[in-house]
Amino acid sequence: METVNFNIPSLSCSACTDKITEDLKSLKGVTNINTDLKSQMVNIDYNPDEIKPQEIKKHIYQMGFEVF
Repeated sequence: METVNFNIPSLSCSACTDKITEDLKSLKGVTNINTDLKSQMVNIDYNPDEIKPQEIKKHIYQMGFEVF
């Protein structure tokens, strides 16, 4: 298991954090998601044999969020 952290400046409400969490849970290889609205950070635990950080980042971007 590995962890990747992304800054999402457009993370502005609890509905946004819920949307990201629920959507990322559906990705194969993602095991845990922790969103912090105050810091606008998302910490994601994942299995590197099943998914790569750039795939997760692309998925967040396709949901309409700016991600770094």
